[in-house]
Amino acid sequence: MNKAWIRAIARAEDSFWTIVFSARKRIGERGVLLPERFNSKVKIKRYLQKSMSACLAERVIRNLQLRRIGGRLAIPVGDGIGAPPILKKKLLSHAKGRVTIAVWFGFDKDDRFFRVYQLRRNAKGQWIVYGRHPLDYPFNRSFRKVSTGCCSACINCA
Repeated sequence: MNKAWIRAIARAEDSFWTIVFSARKRIGERGVLLPERFNSKVKIKRYLQKSMSACLAERVIRNLQLRRIGGRLAIPVGDGIGAPPILKKKLLSHAKGRVTIAVWFGFDKDDRFFRVYQLRRNAKGQWIVYGRHPLDYPFNRSFRKVSTGCCSACINCA
């Protein structure tokens, strides 16, 4: 299996945690302030788009649950231990410039899960993640077949 594909997946997972762990100054229970590097959604999106599609970056930003405290951007108070290690991977499909891979993650034997990633080459020729699906891939929650990408916007940009 191509190591560049796995590096692209790891880079996409690590980018979320880089933003979370960069927040240092806690303001009570209201949140933890992000540094100057990530003080706007535009900066965060630009950083995330180095490893994922614009649509997926928007979803990650929504998952951060950003808020403003004293005019500065912050994330909710919480803790995390980072991106889980990759235990196993399986190539599901491969076409010119596009790849679908199932990846199993886990911190220990009791906490293992997998995600299905869709990758493609960007304009610079690097692999980026443009779809990240939970266990119900390739179907959505109503068991309808899902087309490529993480949403209808990705279908247009794919």
